[in-house]
Amino acid sequence: MKESFSFRLLWAAAWLFGRMPRWFRYGVSDVLSFLLYRVVRYRRTVVADNIARSFPDKSPGERLRIERRFYRHLGDVFVETVSLVSMTESRLRRYMVYENREVVDSASCGRPMIAAMSHYGQWEYTIGYSLFTDHPVKAVYHPLSSPMAEMFYKKMRSRFGTEPVTMKAVTRSVMREIAAGRHPIVALIADQTPPIMGVKNFIRFLSQPTAFFIGMERMALGFGMSVVFMAIRRTPKRGYYTVRFTQIYDGVEQVPPDTITRRYATALEELIRENPEYWIWSHKRWKHHPDAERPYIDEEE
Repeated sequence: MKESFSFRLLWAAAWLFGRMPRWFRYGVSDVLSFLLYRVVRYRRTVVADNIARSFPDKSPGERLRIERRFYRHLGDVFVETVSLVSMTESRLRRYMVYENREVVDSASCGRPMIAAMSHYGQWEYTIGYSLFTDHPVKAVYHPLSSPMAEMFYKKMRSRFGTEPVTMKAVTRSVMREIAAGRHPIVALIADQTPPIMGVKNFIRFLSQPTAFFIGMERMALGFGMSVVFMAIRRTPKRGYYTVRFTQIYDGVEQVPPDTITRRYATALEELIRENPEYWIWSHKRWKHHPDAERPYIDEEE
């Protein structure tokens, strides 16, 4: 009962915040960014270390600029995500523009599809893609430890028709859709650090050996799913984003192991190098390291 009341209170507060004027919301973002960077110093060491290891060729001044701009973007991500609680369909269509939806239409024609995403730009706005397709859209997520936070994000992410599905349940969900003659679109963020037991090997990404989730590749090969990379870019106007799709696997091609994962990593690295400040550097992305059981396979060597 207490959790239910707390959830309703949180939802109401987020709804009211989202209805505030634009200048107010981004003013809050500026204050939040300052507090995270200067006062709380939220994961400053992690962020600085990740940027330094990823861009060894950049000067200390260049890396510091990326760091500071990242925290400004982090404040925007928080404010924009909370604002989704009361965002209208028309506003979301303005804030997130899909430039070449024909790529998805082609890739999802006659087969299920994976939309390979990342923590870049404003990934939460992609919950509105269900407005542009007749296919069921499923957003894969990791359950949160807080029941209230879990309820909040599930309700927020399902507002426009997208179905949040846990990583453990996504395979069964896809199988049910296929059995019913439908071709789901599975939105999957694949740039997080996998648990060590799920690491098979390391590939080169941002100048260093990096472990990736292998679930995306296994699902694509197991179900004959096409894979489309979503490049979310921030426009010069604050709070507005565009998306361009690039197909990296057609669901039929016979490929060697790790090929799909490598293509995803390559596409993501190119996007990050364009504007590094829009990737979430505060994740402890490089916790694992190669060893005898999990080798580093560097194509450049």
